[in-house]
Amino acid sequence: MAVFENMNFTHSPGIAPLVKEYYDRAVLENMEPEMVHSRDAQKRTLPEGNGKHIRFHRYTPFEAVTEPLVEGVTPDGQTLIATEFSAMVKPYGRHVELTDEVDFYTLDNVHQETAQLLADQAALSLDSISRDALNAGMNVQYVGDNTTRGTIDSGDVLTFADIKKAVRTLKRHNVKPFADGYYHAIVHTDVVHDLTSDPMWVDVAKYQDKERIEKYELGKINKVKFFESTNAKVFRPQTYIYGTVAAITASANYDAARRVLTTAASISADDARALTGLMVNVQYTSNSTNYVTPMCIERVDYTTGEILFKWNPGADVTSKWTTANALKIVPYGGGASGADVYSTLIYGKDAFGTVELGGNGKNVSIIINPAGSSGAADPLAQRGTIGWKVKGFCTVILQDDFIIRVESGATA
Repeated sequence: MAVFENMNFTHSPGIAPLVKEYYDRAVLENMEPEMVHSRDAQKRTLPEGNGKHIRFHRYTPFEAVTEPLVEGVTPDGQTLIATEFSAMVKPYGRHVELTDEVDFYTLDNVHQETAQLLADQAALSLDSISRDALNAGMNVQYVGDNTTRGTIDSGDVLTFADIKKAVRTLKRHNVKPFADGYYHAIVHTDVVHDLTSDPMWVDVAKYQDKERIEKYELGKINKVKFFESTNAKVFRPQTYIYGTVAAITASANYDAARRVLTTAASISADDARALTGLMVNVQYTSNSTNYVTPMCIERVDYTTGEILFKWNPGADVTSKWTTANALKIVPYGGGASGADVYSTLIYGKDAFGTVELGGNGKNVSIIINPAGSSGAADPLAQRGTIGWKVKGFCTVILQDDFIIRVESGATA
């Protein structure tokens, strides 16, 4: 058990400080490059003794000055306006239990290999937390002529026109690009397959300054640099509405006054409870085209088969919710005909913030407990553990206008 040499069993159940520092540094170096969704965030340290909340600030830009200065008269001072964001950090971590025989009989350095696997898990975990936070923004754009996620199919791929539109939106809100002069984007591998076929795509291989290419950087279009991630958000459709029920067909036209759709389905009391509060898509067919509208079920009367929705989407839509148009309720979450919908995040400087993993906060640590360190819980010194822990982590959008979620399909 060479990893545990020079340990002080009398005073510490852990490992030598230099060994621990090595593992902490190795885990951090392995994690940070893989966390694509945190790469451009404002970062704050997490000092001890300062509670579970971390604060970010958003400053309101000053308006243009159109009045000239008057000779000898000093104008009134301006007030600096800052909006404070407070986000709660939470701890994360996992561990692996290793026996003494693993150390004694195996030739490989199991602890180093395990530390690498744990670093990969930690990176994926924190990147997923950041990804979900960034995809919760209200600034969304659907590719092509789509107006909802539910109408996007696999043929609605991300194009130069969609990116150009997103850039225009960012510029309208005076979003600053990064120091390299570009907005940045995080794109899924499946979307890359279509995007790199666009004639306006500029691959990194064509860059003149190849020394500044960053990890996972693929290329650029219209002042946007793209970074690839297999962990980018994918909105996948639910398989069933509840249980094994794939769809509910309407038996009567939608009653807009009561916000009620009557079905012929046999709905039990348990099924009614499962449907209450559920997001669904209301689908109808018009001129051989399927249309879907996301809706939320408020409650279900299982004795009459009536489903009450929380809102009306508008008379122009509900007037077409008739049984003649094959009106039915289908699972929510993906695109048309069960297509996966991909999120491409395009953003500028200071769009979001997160917690620093390294630096003064010493936020990331690898924890190794050797066999025999558990006292009476491990009387024969047979079990040890190695794990990762992040004391506190969170990601928050600081400026909703500074980040756009572009939703698209991807070819098979």
